[in-house]
Amino acid sequence: MAATLTEKIITSHTIADTDGVFRLVRVDAVLGHDATIALIADEFEQRRLSVWDPTKVLFTNDHFSPPATVERADISRRFIEFSRSQGIKHLMIDRGICHQLLVEHPLCQPGRLIVGADSHTVMAGAIGACATGMGSTDILFALATGSIWLRLPPTIRVTFIGTINYICSGRDIVLELLRQIGEDGARYCSLEFHDHSVPGLSQDERFAISNMAVELGAKFGVFVPDAITANYIERRDGVLLQELVTPDEGANYLRDIELDLHTLTPRIAKPWSPGNVVGVNELNDEEITVAFLGSCSSGRLSDIRIAAEEMAGKHVHPNVRFVVIPASVEVFRAALSAGYVETLTDAGAIFNHSSCGPCGGIDKGVLGQSDVCVSTSNRNFRGRMGHWTSRTYLASARTVSRAALAGMVSRDLYLHDGHL
Repeated sequence: MAATLTEKIITSHTIADTDGVFRLVRVDAVLGHDATIALIADEFEQRRLSVWDPTKVLFTNDHFSPPATVERADISRRFIEFSRSQGIKHLMIDRGICHQLLVEHPLCQPGRLIVGADSHTVMAGAIGACATGMGSTDILFALATGSIWLRLPPTIRVTFIGTINYICSGRDIVLELLRQIGEDGARYCSLEFHDHSVPGLSQDERFAISNMAVELGAKFGVFVPDAITANYIERRDGVLLQELVTPDEGANYLRDIELDLHTLTPRIAKPWSPGNVVGVNELNDEEITVAFLGSCSSGRLSDIRIAAEEMAGKHVHPNVRFVVIPASVEVFRAALSAGYVETLTDAGAIFNHSSCGPCGGIDKGVLGQSDVCVSTSNRNFRGRMGHWTSRTYLASARTVSRAALAGMVSRDLYLHDGHL
């Protein structure tokens, strides 16, 4: 029987299918970070459990790196001690955000099944893996057994055609999907992305799309792997992929969505929902006080490059604090070598250490009660980035950079870009 990509991967990992609904599957890797793994450390030890395979686990302290309070310092220390006591092979301390570190690591491969103690684990789907976030209890089980129970989700096929305008990016694409189907439009489904655009979306753009699949309610957000995937893996690992797992011709899909990228214009999500999306050219002017470029949904080298191009020879508006947090130390080093850090610093941007930072209202730029922020993060719920009454717009790196220069979100940010 013809199968979707998700059906193929889940079926190949199935250990037991007892009731026709839930199945026990083996996992290829487990991802965890300080804020969630610390929650299960005591119980894990009290039950005298041990990690099933420490070589297949990647842990990092991305939420509290470095800790901003005594309480968070204690949580971080407990996490590190637990990780070391369990012999975790891939413990990456102060190296960046877990989701970015995962896709930079050989553990993350096309066709693999990966679970993580954070909802945005779905980002690994951008290289053709089935990756999903789960709660701490599920992750405890996965760490101890190398397996997990789940339901096989139905699949929605999303096909990209056309050529994307240079002013748009993967962020605009996923925001457009949110505009079309909303935050529950793919609830407990797998979004299977088929990239037939020309010349094809970059790997960074794919990361941005898969990362926010969970904002659409999806269990997985997986790209059908292709030459772009293979080139990424070859550059990363120095290994040429011999075979890619792809869906069968004639597979059954719950729904088909086609998006012509040629018609796409810059998108923005207004407070207080990632699904509250409009075209930038539909905005009413609103002054901002903070601009943020970072988080696991952005903060990659291409995002920082775009910001540097937009800001070269210019300066951040005097009423705006522009915070930039590279998604990993590797990204920061590349941005430094390329001169982007100097360009943005000269323009008035503030670079912070690679971590989650203000995206979750943790540190390094949280919002006060009267702040209005335009951000490349993935959620803009009330209180997400700071005070309950603060307001956050979600946008691409280019839109965030232009707003930081203008001191506002405005329909005029793209006024001089051709037909826009």
